[in-house]
Amino acid sequence: MVSTFLFAALLAQPLASESIEATEDVWVYSHASDPGGDSALRIFGNGGHAVAGSAGDLESFSYGYLKFDLSGLPKGKKLTSAELILTPAGKPVVDPASKDWPLEVRPMVGSFAEKTWAFEMASDVTPSKDSVYGNGVIKQAGDTFEIRMNLLGEKSKFTGDLGKLVDSARPLFVALTSKYDASEQGMKGMYKVYSRDNKERGLRPRLELKFAD
Repeated sequence: MVSTFLFAALLAQPLASESIEATEDVWVYSHASDPGGDSALRIFGNGGHAVAGSAGDLESFSYGYLKFDLSGLPKGKKLTSAELILTPAGKPVVDPASKDWPLEVRPMVGSFAEKTWAFEMASDVTPSKDSVYGNGVIKQAGDTFEIRMNLLGEKSKFTGDLGKLVDSARPLFVALTSKYDASEQGMKGMYKVYSRDNKERGLRPRLELKFAD
């Protein structure tokens, strides 16, 4: 009987949860006036593509780069849930058609430092063209709007990548991309989300992770 109660108690224990804010971010765009200090990141693609095919195409794309400090995460725990949560800036619109051009989160080639970032670095520090951790669209959540991106989809490599980074005490760098085409749809043809420089902490980019033994 005692062992039965003990087993039930173990099952009832909540999963360990971690919420991590981005420690650095930059708006990657050729005409960004303050890429590391803007209160919003703007993301759009071009010609049906989310990532530029070459350095010469970069001026037609806009990305958001995020850095997360993983030093407080547990080692050897099973990751059971992972979401990147972003808050749309301005007056967001829930567009049913956005399912065809969601906001994406991708691994990055290279790394960046917010204080030293310059657009000229974008040809070497790029989003992965072949791998996507997850995607999402603007949804209304009560009185607010948010974009929640599940990072543990069937084709996602996030679990393995995160484990390697935690074991080697390295930060996580990710890129925000989208096929949403501003050249066709104007200013409405982009995702605009709050950056870590927003004064309200609850609006900043964050990872929500859950672990089990």
